[in-house]
Amino acid sequence: MRNMLFDPRPKASRDELFDREKELEILDGSVGKPLIVVAGIRRVGKSSLLMSFLENRRGVYVDLREVRTRADLYRKLSDGLSSSLRRLGEGFLRQIRGVRVMGLEVELKWRGADSISISGLMEELSMRGRTIFVFDEVQGLRPPLSLELRNAISYVYDNVPNSTVVLSGSEVGLLHDFVGVDNPESPLFGRYYTEVHVERFPRSKSMEFLERGFSEAGRSVGGDALERGVELFDGIPGWLVYYGMAVIDGRDMDEVTESAISLARAEMGKLSDRERYVAKAVAGGARSWAEVRRAVEESSGTVIPKSALTRAVRRLEKLSVIQDYRFLDPVYEKAARRL
Repeated sequence: MRNMLFDPRPKASRDELFDREKELEILDGSVGKPLIVVAGIRRVGKSSLLMSFLENRRGVYVDLREVRTRADLYRKLSDGLSSSLRRLGEGFLRQIRGVRVMGLEVELKWRGADSISISGLMEELSMRGRTIFVFDEVQGLRPPLSLELRNAISYVYDNVPNSTVVLSGSEVGLLHDFVGVDNPESPLFGRYYTEVHVERFPRSKSMEFLERGFSEAGRSVGGDALERGVELFDGIPGWLVYYGMAVIDGRDMDEVTESAISLARAEMGKLSDRERYVAKAVAGGARSWAEVRRAVEESSGTVIPKSALTRAVRRLEKLSVIQDYRFLDPVYEKAARRL
């Protein structure tokens, strides 16, 4: 039997997806609305949810991680179209100006004669039927690309009724900043959207997830090992998959824990020095702004201005690292203690 649950790659089929019926029901019921926002912390399974949602629908999934230039953006769009050839129709794509189909790959021309804009591409694709456009990890886009995409979405929202745009991200505060429906300067200001929150599994579902994953792998695992995985990774599917694979590979549990913490610590290396001090303070038990300030000043040996500390706390909240002075991911909390 193929080990579907412990496959580290995103799921792309509803049959492979575990316990997201409620989220799929909301998404299915929102098709036809112009804008959907899907939010959730890292490794909670947003990409699997979205790709499975698109399984039998006419749509395009675009992963916007690591997009730095306009060429990166259009390459990601091309990758999304290439993966959606069957759903969109190769013959139809060949008829769109600026689109070139070469075997199983799609190329986009975004500069010069016969080029196509993002809004133009979305409009053309929606002429054939209701089309869903999923932009994942959208919060990482920076100006001017973020403005270009927002402008395209705004145009489609107003002028292309046969389309639905889904925006998704793991840094929830930055995702909402990107959408900007409350920001008068955003092209999407005042637009109505449906929001879907992807939550971590409750304890019982985490146990069921691990039991089913080990069963698929033909492994019998004792209750202690299941309890340890649930306790360590607290209902976050990506970490549970990591744990399940490690157990199947026969790795030592202390080694598994250390590897996960090292991975999280490396990801937290992107934080500023002040943000790392704040994260370490919260991991050490600081549960209020005043307690964080005291801990940060003691650790750094520097008096921290109130405004600077507030900005650091808010930044960690926008990155979905902490909320109400508690970590959203237990592995990140353990990693922060070692910063």
